[in-house]
Amino acid sequence: MARSVAIGAAGNAGMTFRILIIMNQNFLNLHDAVLILTFIECLFLVGLLKVLPTARPQSRALLSSFFGLNAIWVVVTLLSWNDELRTLWINTTLFTPVLTAFALLLQGPCLYLYFRSLVDTIDFKHWKMWLHLLPFSVVALAIIVFDVDGVAWILKTAMPAEKEAAARFAWTVIRCLPIVYIAACFSVLRRLHEQQHHLYSVVSPAKLKLDYFVLLSFVTHWLWAFFQYVVGNFLSEEVNDIIGNCEDYLVVLQLNALLVLGLINAKELLNVTPYDAKKVTSQPLDESKIELVERVIKEQKIYLENNINLDRFAEAAGLKPRVLSSILHSHYKLNFFDFINGLRVEEAKRLLTAPEMEDVSILDIIYKSGFNSQSSFQRMFKRMTGCTPSEYRRNARASTSPVNSLRFN
Repeated sequence: MARSVAIGAAGNAGMTFRILIIMNQNFLNLHDAVLILTFIECLFLVGLLKVLPTARPQSRALLSSFFGLNAIWVVVTLLSWNDELRTLWINTTLFTPVLTAFALLLQGPCLYLYFRSLVDTIDFKHWKMWLHLLPFSVVALAIIVFDVDGVAWILKTAMPAEKEAAARFAWTVIRCLPIVYIAACFSVLRRLHEQQHHLYSVVSPAKLKLDYFVLLSFVTHWLWAFFQYVVGNFLSEEVNDIIGNCEDYLVVLQLNALLVLGLINAKELLNVTPYDAKKVTSQPLDESKIELVERVIKEQKIYLENNINLDRFAEAAGLKPRVLSSILHSHYKLNFFDFINGLRVEEAKRLLTAPEMEDVSILDIIYKSGFNSQSSFQRMFKRMTGCTPSEYRRNARASTSPVNSLRFN
């Protein structure tokens, strides 16, 4: 019985393997249909970004270019790996290899510069910007010099040693270079989130995760491609084709997920206010302006507003946003995020120990303190007090010592 099951399982596996091979043998098979759908979705994402209103045209242009490069990648994948299209005259030229290198080697720079544009304005005329084109230029030169046409590009036929070496060199650069940009993108994202902490008292977890999803989805694609590059020489041609198909489907799933996120959070990817820490810290201290900040805190208790941001606080205090940031950094030694939420935690501590609030639930106190998220409140409260709100209230009731007065009361 067990043997029959094993034979049946082996037969099913063999059938699945044969289906995957057949999928590549005819034009407009399932694999090709998926790629064509992906191409359409890439163009849709480019169009969606074009019509979205934004104060950051650089960011929009770079993200549009990134999805445009993915559309080009889909086209060259169809031309290079479909058995029917591979016989077209265009694959006897250098067009397919050069276009493949262009699409894959510029994805990393586009994504990296997109995240950078959310932090700083990019000067594209600076000579350093041209360095991002250097890998593609070197690979394109190798393709042209050694005449690596579309047939030689996929490394499935015998060819002169120097042509094969040039093709393998090009694929090595294409598969390995993204690792550098992965590290650079994560570094820029960290700076972006620090910037958001300076500008907003409440940083939406969904918004933070959205940026990371954009990056992680394509990191997954790049790492899968790198895995295929490393193990490909030890596997059969059929298995390599299956791994390549899986890579294509992975990109399709990621683009569909991004499409859904883009429709739900259309403005989230581009709506980030620029911030320059160097300019903030250079502002001189002014005692009269510090008094304005203290007055807004004491009299208006503006920190209790759920979605207070730097601009709103500065307006209430009659200050420019950069002047307010300078005061927070120089006088309070805090960024805006920690400053506002620190005041809210102090308010929560006062409410938790106030006799008249004894029967009020912690959930109600959360909203009375200015927080609009229970998880954010719990995390911030424990970070600043070392205990949970329930523990703090219980300890305060059990303690015979008076509760410390608040800083701004």
